[in-house]
Amino acid sequence: MTHETDITRSPLSSTTGPPRGEKTDTSSPPVASAGRGVPAGIDLLLATIRRQAAAAFTGSIHVRGGASGRIVLRDGLIIDAATSAAPGPESLLLRSGRVREAQWAAVLAAAAPAGRLAEALIERGLLGSAGVQVLTRTATMDGLFALATAQGAEISAGGPLGGRPLAESVFVEPAGAGFLAPALPVSPGIEVAWAVRETMRQLANAGRWRDGLGLMPHSRPRLATRPPARAVAPGLAALLAHANGRRTCRDLAFAVGRGLYPVMAELAQLIGEGWIIVPPPQERPRAAEMAADINEKTALRPYGDRAHSSQDTPETKIPEKRRYQVKVDSPLPRRTAHPATPKPTTPPR
Repeated sequence: MTHETDITRSPLSSTTGPPRGEKTDTSSPPVASAGRGVPAGIDLLLATIRRQAAAAFTGSIHVRGGASGRIVLRDGLIIDAATSAAPGPESLLLRSGRVREAQWAAVLAAAAPAGRLAEALIERGLLGSAGVQVLTRTATMDGLFALATAQGAEISAGGPLGGRPLAESVFVEPAGAGFLAPALPVSPGIEVAWAVRETMRQLANAGRWRDGLGLMPHSRPRLATRPPARAVAPGLAALLAHANGRRTCRDLAFAVGRGLYPVMAELAQLIGEGWIIVPPPQERPRAAEMAADINEKTALRPYGDRAHSSQDTPETKIPEKRRYQVKVDSPLPRRTAHPATPKPTTPPR
């Protein structure tokens, strides 16, 4: 039987966090002072989490931007962090092969409506109690890392939400009548003070990978032209098999059923050993810049929806001479029939 910790085998140390009884440090300095050059988006996100933890908040902290998601707190403890930028518990279980899809569908339908998904996984022998803790803590910490990384990238690229104020990228929703609790929450919860320190540590490592190796969450690593002659480590073979130059780090995390942070850590190891390379990112101009470039520098006609609103081809520019002038509900044009040439007659004999 596969060991329960193999579900999330990685250098991620979120499974060794402090117990619930640890006192939250609410008098610590702002997050920005914990590291050098912390982007404003990350500072805002982590500061919001710490502020709500100090107030023993229960509810959701919603994050908007390129990678949206939510962080759920209960009595000031983090119990879930879900985002499309990183695999959640379901993806970690199914993609890793630890639980089959049919098994997951059955237990989800039977236990999720009653809020007993964790207990049902244990009762059916799909996970042990330790396995549930490893799964939920790792997925939550990885989701927090992915959200913080995405927020930092959003601000660096010019602001989230298409230029809206930074304060609108993070907002708080207290638990109410329509509150949707996470299906697999961390029990009893993760201390925010420790979670912030761990996230800052991961962000510092990610910064070194970015500066030294060019590795970022949206990078698309591919196999090196001349890989090493030795065999790859067994734990890295699956990841290496999926690095085809088209999948981003996020895509690779979903493909192998691992967290975003541990996948990036192993990719950094593979880059250092010469197995893969990271091509430089391609510049992709915004849609408005692309449209202006097409109209000003090329002779391409508008296409798609732009063709209906374009004023570049008025009726005066339509060629005057056409082979046929066809109108609506008019008969199809016909060629003019030439008169038949009379056949030569043979004089009678």
